Amino acid sequence: MKHNVIIVAASMLLLASCATNYVVTDHVGLRLDGTRTVLTADSTALDGTVYGRWQCTALGKPELFDFRTERDTMRHAFSQPLPSDGWTVADDSLPRLLRPQVNVSKHFRWFFTSYRYTAVFPAIDSLSVPIGQYLTSDEQHLLFQPLELPADWNGADMYALLDKLNTKYVKWLSHCLFEKEMAAYMACCDSAQQALLTQYHDTLLAMVFDSLPGEFRSIGNVATAFPELEFINKINSIGFDALKWAYENWDLDTRVLWRAELPGGRTTEQMVSTERLISGDYVVSAESRVLHWWAVALTLIPLLGLVVCLFNAARHNKRLSATL
Repeated sequence: MKHNVIIVAASMLLLASCATNYVVTDHVGLRLDGTRTVLTADSTALDGTVYGRWQCTALGKPELFDFRTERDTMRHAFSQPLPSDGWTVADDSLPRLLRPQVNVSKHFRWFFTSYRYTAVFPAIDSLSVPIGQYLTSDEQHLLFQPLELPADWNGADMYALLDKLNTKYVKWLSHCLFEKEMAAYMACCDSAQQALLTQYHDTLLAMVFDSLPGEFRSIGNVATAFPELEFINKINSIGFDALKWAYENWDLDTRVLWRAELPGGRTTEQMVSTERLISGDYVVSAESRVLHWWAVALTLIPLLGLVVCLFNAARHNKRLSATL
């Protein structure tokens, strides 16, 4: 159901584009160095970025990278060694979901070393309409975070809930795009045209809402009903450029299965998509421990020796008592 929201959003933007799927694996080494591997089906998706060189690969276990709709399609791989002080890839040409703020750390204890991995995906900060106007904090948590539903819920209950939340989400997203498009028109119009757009703002927004959820109608579409707004047709590309900007900067067509492999055999993986970044930062974290066998040996051997000495001393005392 949640992926349907992205499909609706894409159609609203009037851009014919399929979602780009990635599998990113950060393998953390014992010294906090490591390797980042990026898998995707599209070898051209990251041209011109730090992940620009690809090699084709066939997955040994494609079920690990199942995006529910596509299987065994991650055919292009890129691997980049990462030093202990360079886990965050700073490349503005990358989608925001491929450049989180990554921190790796370790803490030494006598019997083990603990490792911690944290990848923070910053929230989208360019929203033109606060989502709180349409969804409460609880509703945002239900829609954008992993669901923890009551045990007595069934499929019908879940469908009804998500359908209600998706309706609100689509309306909010439509309002965001409307305001972005409106701002683009206002920036290139004269004062008289700006006054007309301000006058018709609420009317145009209501007409956009009336077209939902089946399709998204831009300002250029609905303004044709008003002859006094004919000037919009002459600059209609401005509105399209505004929608395209929102589409590209919000990464509405990107989904990432983010994986972290830590020393000690701990592996975590989480699906990260744009809607998770609307209401706040999204964090992928994992912890692991590596046992120090040498420390165990150094601790147990003296203890064992002490036990043996105490045992021998007890036997000697027993024999001495028997002799007396």
